[in-house]
Amino acid sequence: MELGCVVRGAPEAEQAARLPLDYLEIKGDMLCVEGDEFTALCARLDAVGLPFKAMTSPLPRRYGCRVVGPEADHTAALEVFGDLCGRGAALGVRTVVLGSGQARGIPPGFSADRGLRQFREFLARAHQECDRRGMTLALEPLNRTETNFVNSCAEAREVVDGLTGADVRITTDCFHILSEQLPIAEEVAAAGPAIGHAHTSSVPRGSGDFHEGAQKEFVTALLAAGHRGGLTIEDEFGDFGREAAAAVDVFRRVLAAASGPSPA
Repeated sequence: MELGCVVRGAPEAEQAARLPLDYLEIKGDMLCVEGDEFTALCARLDAVGLPFKAMTSPLPRRYGCRVVGPEADHTAALEVFGDLCGRGAALGVRTVVLGSGQARGIPPGFSADRGLRQFREFLARAHQECDRRGMTLALEPLNRTETNFVNSCAEAREVVDGLTGADVRITTDCFHILSEQLPIAEEVAAAGPAIGHAHTSSVPRGSGDFHEGAQKEFVTALLAAGHRGGLTIEDEFGDFGREAAAAVDVFRRVLAAASGPSPA
């Protein structure tokens, strides 16, 4: 399994490049610049030397996109989503993680069934944007402080299994599983073969408390489910250089412990 880290700008990417990481994951917000600024950003990121394999937050909060509810506007949301996917693809991104809790939350009094239909419609169209760029779309379950819709891997599996002709995957995140106090192994097993990506962090984020036993259980479950792709550290670092280095040490140790000894 490869280990990556979310970066929120070029300075963090440059610091992350000095760590024992296999790839980096872009925060969509960092790509929201125009013209010469974007050209300069791409040049600076290209010089980092690590691949940018994934992107999270493809519907940045600043745009106020809504894909569920009476104010849902898929056309406007897909314009933002498609633009950021195009920018990410230019940097080599191949997996797009859709969390975006503010965009998918179901408003009070709104029909949950109608919300589910709206969300599936958006996912199908977002998948098309990814597919034509050779990218994978991976839906991320979020905890209830971030959204009231799709809060577990089991719920995410129900959403993606109901799609027709759109192979949307699931991003499993140890932080959200622990925040919801859900059983780790059962949650990962529920996502099962639909897993396309994975996130992890300290709990709460920024606390430096990584719950190594739970993290090992998480990675062991991912391996048992057949996931051999990316595991991205998505944390809130106050001092990125120092705190990200400590987190990478933790997860290198967790990956080694979960993988077990190499055969003789």
